[in-house]
Amino acid sequence: MKKAIITGGRGFIGAKLAEKLAALGYEVKIFSRRANAADARVAAVNYGDVENLAAAMRGAHIIFHLAAVLFAYNKEEFYKGNAEVTKNLALAAAKAGGIEKFVYLSSQAAAGPSEYRTNPRREEDVEAPVSDYGITKLEGERVLAQNLPPEIKHVILRAPVVYGRDDSGVSKIASFVRSGVMVNTSSGATCFNFIYADDLIEALVTAATDGRTDNQTYFVCENKNYNWEYFINAMARAMGKPAPFMFTLPYFMLEVIAFIYSGLARIFNFTPALNYDKVKEAAIKGHWVCNPNKWISLTEQKFTPLEEGLLRSYK
Repeated sequence: MKKAIITGGRGFIGAKLAEKLAALGYEVKIFSRRANAADARVAAVNYGDVENLAAAMRGAHIIFHLAAVLFAYNKEEFYKGNAEVTKNLALAAAKAGGIEKFVYLSSQAAAGPSEYRTNPRREEDVEAPVSDYGITKLEGERVLAQNLPPEIKHVILRAPVVYGRDDSGVSKIASFVRSGVMVNTSSGATCFNFIYADDLIEALVTAATDGRTDNQTYFVCENKNYNWEYFINAMARAMGKPAPFMFTLPYFMLEVIAFIYSGLARIFNFTPALNYDKVKEAAIKGHWVCNPNKWISLTEQKFTPLEEGLLRSYK
């Protein structure tokens, strides 16, 4: 029986991936900073200790590295959570022995935005991330490739906006749509690519099992981009709700809100939905669009159209 390790296995995507792998016959082990008495699969690890990680990896064959720092108060926190942890996991995989494949879930933010909707980002383009999150996810890609020995194959998947039933990100947007008022952090004309959560799970499993994908980086998503206004209105239709009233705040107001939100998050110890880093991404003059043809041509994966995925998620 193959044994798979998932970092971030208690998150939205990680939990779904763990279920899928178990259904396929894998023995699943979830790395976490804290053990969970209710789930014997969860192993407490120290992401800053390579020897500790290597000991916890022994006997495993595949690593899915999904854990990431999405919100932080400074670049150092992003770097520790996204680049340093990835490097330590790569070094530990080399020490553990027996690891065959390392699948890293990166982000479109690592590549950066595109100036024009009609010229989406491709894997061969020079990366130009605009946020600390994107910069450190890109650094995670690089330290992974640099520190894995040749016998351990790796695959890097760059996902755009991920959505699905009870997801941890877009569901916050869904609550605004249900309320009938939507505060935009970017222009309604800004375009994005999207990926339905189940499709991302399929891509992760394919990356681990299809040797043709080895040692490459891929964008994974539906091969169609949508402007933000269309996305919000399509979500409302999926809910059976009228289109919400939408307005876009000026950049300086976003900065003020991010400052207040981050301060409250520090005081009350919660993850802010908006911080300076997200404001940087929102302020770009361009589009968050990418071209997934490299992945689609190789794997022939069929991605769920946005309208169908939203219906499955929010009907």
